[in-house]
Amino acid sequence: MSDSDAEEVAKPKKATPKKKKALAAKTPKVKRKQDIIPGGEVAADASEGEATQEKKAKTPRKRKPKVTEPIVYEIPDVEKKTTTFKGRLGYACLNTILRNSKPDPIFCSRTCRIATIKEKGMEFVYDLGLQNIRDLLKLIEWNEKNKIRFMRMSSEIFPFASHGAYGYDLSFADKELKEAGELAKKYKHRLTMHPGQFTQLGSPKEEVVTASVRELEYQCEIMDRMGLDQNSVMIIHMGGVYGDKVSSLARFKENYTTKLSDSIKARLVLENDELCYNLDDIMPVCEELNIPIVVDYHHDWIYPSERPVTELIPKINETWKRKNIRVKQHLSEPRPGAVTVMEKRAHADRCKKLPEGLPDDVDLMIEAKDKEQAVLELHRIYDLEAVIWENLRPPKKDQTLATNGKKSAKTRSDGFD
Repeated sequence: MSDSDAEEVAKPKKATPKKKKALAAKTPKVKRKQDIIPGGEVAADASEGEATQEKKAKTPRKRKPKVTEPIVYEIPDVEKKTTTFKGRLGYACLNTILRNSKPDPIFCSRTCRIATIKEKGMEFVYDLGLQNIRDLLKLIEWNEKNKIRFMRMSSEIFPFASHGAYGYDLSFADKELKEAGELAKKYKHRLTMHPGQFTQLGSPKEEVVTASVRELEYQCEIMDRMGLDQNSVMIIHMGGVYGDKVSSLARFKENYTTKLSDSIKARLVLENDELCYNLDDIMPVCEELNIPIVVDYHHDWIYPSERPVTELIPKINETWKRKNIRVKQHLSEPRPGAVTVMEKRAHADRCKKLPEGLPDDVDLMIEAKDKEQAVLELHRIYDLEAVIWENLRPPKKDQTLATNGKKSAKTRSDGFD
């Protein structure tokens, strides 16, 4: 036999697919490693495997904590300006940073509906009030850190407290109110209040006057229980004309004289408005009744007095000095592009400058939509106070002229002008 023939014999013949199938059927299956257990306890192993799978199914999977990158805000530069002003700037009622804080927003105007009171009872209302006053302490602390020592408190700290049917006194919150007052006094912060537009002492309707007096009593009680001094004032407007300004003024004087307590009179101040009563209208009344006058520059721009406001300020400031109260004024600006009176009334998000002729040492309330951000921006523009950069937010690029009905006669007093 040749070498080539021997090699041909030595080569194994390839199995055909048919033979492969036959061989596989005859070959015994080899158990998997995990199935081979000493003692042949294969079935036990299977049941343990099922138990393990069941345990895994019951045990909740631990989720990795969500990592969120901090938002980085682009804060635009400001145009630097100079001033001799040495007073304080404040904002009204709401802090936008704290209100939007997560998971627990911080604000002082939690409220409810009468239907909720009927369903859940007065204890629910009391709890809302306590939450609001506790958050007031947090607002005061934030303001101190950011060098804002002047703020208007929300009129809705205690929901329905001045209501004719559901009203209540504040004795249940006496401890919390004292704590807030002590903190404000510790930092030398000035806290004020501004009853809403429904507070009309000159109204011809007795029920409106009665409700107005109740509202003033309620807000005065807040500040009295807090132990705040005479600088914590309540600002109101003269109210409506009701077709006869002279008669309305006479009613106001009569009701002020006969229906208000001395505690209310000690805190009550009057502000010029943009529709009914300008500075010329209220000055004689305030002189007669010894009521301080809050100058609102925006309102005077819309409904000006005969003489420039800068000429009236020295005489107006005397109304404050007579009662030993620090002078308070209001500043806001119309939104860009405002033409009609209604458009001019609506406040812009921020103020671009301080008013001309501003006295050096007054407290100026900035009534702007961006609240504390409007104050911080003026601090930057005039170098009034150092700002914490992380607490700055950029202004909106566009401001609409829509008022969204916020200037209606029944508007709430938060941020009220």
